[in-house]
Amino acid sequence: MKLSLTVEADTVTILALNMGRIAVDIDGSELANLIDVVNQNGYSLRVADEPGKLIVEDPLPPVARLNGIQCSTAHITEADNTLLFTLSHQNEDFGDSEWISYTGSGYLLRLGAWSFPVLRLKRLGLSKACRRLVVTLMRRYAAGIVHLDAFGEILPGFATFDW
Repeated sequence: MKLSLTVEADTVTILALNMGRIAVDIDGSELANLIDVVNQNGYSLRVADEPGKLIVEDPLPPVARLNGIQCSTAHITEADNTLLFTLSHQNEDFGDSEWISYTGSGYLLRLGAWSFPVLRLKRLGLSKACRRLVVTLMRRYAAGIVHLDAFGEILPGFATFDW
């Protein structure tokens, strides 16, 4: 779950805990105001039975959420573009068009469709630069969807191709 808030406070202290949890100490802000803002964003924040422990409940199950990243098609080669176009236009049952979709200005890769999507991309013949991009986005940002778009941003630290 990701939650973005703008809080006016005297001091904010954030402590990283185990299992992706954090503890936040906000001085100069009312707890009731914070709870109202979180609840207005579709979550349920309440004070737990134990003193000082807050619980945020998300109404959606974790499997209903997908992390996605959009980036430029400049990160793939012209050969990758041609191959992705061909794969996304297959008309077979159980073809690659089920997880590689053409968007008009790029491609949407639904990485959760395969247990090892980067290995599948390698077997299909995509370049090492494309596979490196996908594996880095999966590991660093837990991306489940990658949208390669002609109008997307060029990401720093990745190879680009002028085609």
